[in-house]
Amino acid sequence: MRRSPAKPEGKEIGTQIKDLDLVRKKRLQIALGASKLFIKKGYPRSTMREISRATGLTIGNLYDYIKTKEDVLCLVFDVFHSTWSHQFEEEGIFAIEDPLEQLRMAVRKKLELANRVRDMILLMYTESKLLPRDTLRSILEKESRLIGDFERILKNGIEKKVFKIKDPFFAANVITYLLSIEPLRGWNLRRKYSIPEIDGRLEEFILKMVLAPEQPERVKQGPYEKGCSRG
Repeated sequence: MRRSPAKPEGKEIGTQIKDLDLVRKKRLQIALGASKLFIKKGYPRSTMREISRATGLTIGNLYDYIKTKEDVLCLVFDVFHSTWSHQFEEEGIFAIEDPLEQLRMAVRKKLELANRVRDMILLMYTESKLLPRDTLRSILEKESRLIGDFERILKNGIEKKVFKIKDPFFAANVITYLLSIEPLRGWNLRRKYSIPEIDGRLEEFILKMVLAPEQPERVKQGPYEKGCSRG
């Protein structure tokens, strides 16, 4: 089932470009490039000319998709959540009937996204204090909807007696945080594990955390079980 379009909240970033796919592609390009720059130099000290170079767009082209420097920071947050929502729908996550496979696919897709936008996630955790109040409120609401996606999957699994957890809301919050742990704690984890190993361990940890005791064999072990850990 597809979501109804959400009402615009917070700061809207306008554009005159009519091709929505092009807008999505260019805004992702801006968000990825700007994130790397902001992490390296800091948002307050970064100039629009530096943002232009970091994103690979001319100043004129950049202003086709944003109007101010503040828009760029807001865009990082907005692009992450809209990309996640778009990916969830494209992959048909909610159409999967088996709750375990539904959760497994949601976890894998979120990890794939986290690996692609690592700098964006790190920036969101460190620079959210710089957002305008209305935009921050909007971003937190979108984050709550992301958590709600996982809560919905967990409730489905509880109803079908596949998952055994007492508090799906709490578990959904924990899962959402764990899926961002590599960008936040990768500086330490990557000393021992490769990124695929981290992803495999996270997937197994999450599935075993929620699975009913009588179904442990349904969790497929990742490749790291064969001894490819760096430790």
